Amino acid sequence: MPGVLLGVRYEDPLTRYRGEKILDIVKKFVRIPQDININFAIDLFYSFYLPYPILRSSQEIGKGLERHHMIIKEMLESRETQDIRKITITNSKRSLLISAAVLENLIREMNRVMSEDKREEGEGSSDDNDKDMRESISKAVKNAVKKAVKEAELASKLEEILLGNQAGVGSVLDFDESAPEIIRLAKNTDINLLLEILENIPDIRTNSRRKKIRSSRGEIEGYEEGSDIERIVPSELVYPIEYLYVKIAEGRLLLYEKRLTLSTGPIYVLMDKSGSMDGEKIKWAKATALALLIKARKERRVFIMRFFDTTPYSMIKISRRAKMSEVVRLMDYISRIRSGGGTDITRSLVTATQDIKSMGPKAPNEIILITDGEDKIAENIVVKQLRSAEAKLISVMILGENPDLRRISDKYFKVAKLSGSEMLKVVEYDKEV
Repeated sequence: MPGVLLGVRYEDPLTRYRGEKILDIVKKFVRIPQDININFAIDLFYSFYLPYPILRSSQEIGKGLERHHMIIKEMLESRETQDIRKITITNSKRSLLISAAVLENLIREMNRVMSEDKREEGEGSSDDNDKDMRESISKAVKNAVKKAVKEAELASKLEEILLGNQAGVGSVLDFDESAPEIIRLAKNTDINLLLEILENIPDIRTNSRRKKIRSSRGEIEGYEEGSDIERIVPSELVYPIEYLYVKIAEGRLLLYEKRLTLSTGPIYVLMDKSGSMDGEKIKWAKATALALLIKARKERRVFIMRFFDTTPYSMIKISRRAKMSEVVRLMDYISRIRSGGGTDITRSLVTATQDIKSMGPKAPNEIILITDGEDKIAENIVVKQLRSAEAKLISVMILGENPDLRRISDKYFKVAKLSGSEMLKVVEYDKEV
């Protein structure tokens, strides 16, 4: 008997793939003991995935699976496990992430408990018995699940942000390949703080609505009357040809109403990380940059970013079809950036315009500058460069003011209060007013 759950086909290729994937993820964080095998990982996964996992009785399990059975039993009976299962049942992605997080913490807890038991044994404690082992396992499982809960919740938020409900944003295999990076990112306390801010603007986590125009081609959205025979509804063709001519002349043909979705260009973000951006400023600037990254991901747009202080940093580009791991790494990079150095906004804007000119016809036509504005701008130089690049400047002032930028910007957002509604105005910069 390979495992301890009823109804699980342990030899099924998909089942084994899931177990192997969990072990592969955990190997990147901790050394896996010999008694933790693929069947244990499978049982762990299906304990979270199945609506009602059924544990075999202790009499039904194979020899050597007693400890395995005891751990899964303790975990299924845990209140924390019941709470986590609300978001994992029949969700393979979340079940995979949470199983890996729980297994990693379980191994660490079991190692710690075993070390404590050895110390007590050396001091003259009584020999191990079933009761002691059961208590040790129970304690280790509860602690492991508790520690994994926070990581699991954060990993689920990241999974929702990265994939959302849209088709074509990421495949299952792409997600599985990125799972270790997602778990590593979930351990990052900085990203946790930024996600708490983003929770105040739920609109960016839903599917963004792209602009549409009326067209003879495109998606059918309804019916209307007119004379455009290219959009004629087939049922109109049953009429005699003379009557059809009359309807065309009078504009009374029943037509499909069609709309064409406009393609949207890349998002280019230029973010100030100078010393004056310390504290709340840098936190909200990073959250705004993350929100724009999520917006680009949802709308399947190219995302381009540069940080700057006295000099512009290397350009980062996330393509429409970028792997999820690339997006995760950028999110991690944004969260870890620290303020420091002087400020040269002019030099950074000139560099951004040069980037745009080098990209050809698919280049961005807007630069989103996130700064507190503590610098003097060489207006003539910046305006000249913006015109040559045919780019608009959108300035986002975080608790600051800059008259030079106000004069040369096509849109100027002054964030005087660090709230979700203020950030939402920035994220929706391209909405029609």
